[in-house]
Amino acid sequence: MRTLRFLGKEALHLITAPETILLMLLFPVVLTWVLGTAFSSTNGHVIDLPEVKVPIVSEDGMLSDIFIANGQESGITFEETEQAEVNRRVDAGTLKQYVELKDKNLILHSDDKGSLEAMLVKMYANAFVKQANLSFLAVKEGKFDQATPRFKSFARVEGIDGLNEPDSFGYYGITMLTMIMMYGSMQAMSLLDLEKSTRTALRLKASPYPMNQVFFVKTVTASVIILLQALVLILINHFVYGIDYRNIGMVMLMLIPLAIFVTSLGVSSYQVMRKASAASVFLNLITFALVFMGGGYSKLPSDNGLFDTLYRISPIGWINEGLFTYIYQGKTDAVLSGSLKLLGLGLAMLLIAYVLFRREEGSDLVAAN
Repeated sequence: MRTLRFLGKEALHLITAPETILLMLLFPVVLTWVLGTAFSSTNGHVIDLPEVKVPIVSEDGMLSDIFIANGQESGITFEETEQAEVNRRVDAGTLKQYVELKDKNLILHSDDKGSLEAMLVKMYANAFVKQANLSFLAVKEGKFDQATPRFKSFARVEGIDGLNEPDSFGYYGITMLTMIMMYGSMQAMSLLDLEKSTRTALRLKASPYPMNQVFFVKTVTASVIILLQALVLILINHFVYGIDYRNIGMVMLMLIPLAIFVTSLGVSSYQVMRKASAASVFLNLITFALVFMGGGYSKLPSDNGLFDTLYRISPIGWINEGLFTYIYQGKTDAVLSGSLKLLGLGLAMLLIAYVLFRREEGSDLVAAN
């Protein structure tokens, strides 16, 4: 019962602190909106392909009829045009490209062979030639049921790897979440400094309450509050901004190792430096560095060796990569790997902090100065 009352007191201190509402809740909500809106024009939008119309000069025959008809299926309109008309438009400078289909030779005439229209025509022409050759081979082998050319839309535009990717709000809905959880390290640090700032350290040490339970209650309280704040942010992002987290319960489970890591970072920094001011400066610097390395503020160039290395060694990079992979691809390998590494680092730092805490037991440095 005494432990529950102590835990409640510590939790109440964090919940009612002004920085909890301003820094840990309102700030990330506003920042997600600002960054999500600012970068919405460069992420997650679809570019429609233009309607392609190309004049074609051909000898009227079955081959040209099939070529023109199947072009419609692929989104390309070939307009039958006389050679004289094509020459007139070329001389006038009003025609940049046309197709010539004569004597079974297919030629693309273009002033800009790198244009989107020219590339689409070349893609279709290559597909048509391959299909025509297959049809000829089918007739030769007597497989007449496979001789008819079969064309559908031959090009489909997706992401490079064909996988679902987050838009700007989806991206910052994750990175701002993990960033603000990192700032929770200062909340954990403030709980250890609480007895010093309120001048109750000596009275606490003189009480029959075991000091190891003091450490336990403060670290557990910090971790739980950090997770609750994360849950509030996730719910706000989901219902206000429409950000999809796939399964909120699973995401919360995946964030537990990060909460332990963050809490351990805060309490170990305080125990090593012994002063809240010094620990606060260190935690601000390390938070900025880890979030930057983990792509929290903006996506890091994937083709840069240095940035790629920084991303791979950042604990925030581990959890961000894991969450993106789970939410948008449904895979858990990356998040499990990152969670295990975070948990290992967190428990190691927590052990160091606990050893230092117990070593100081009985002195005026316990739980404070």
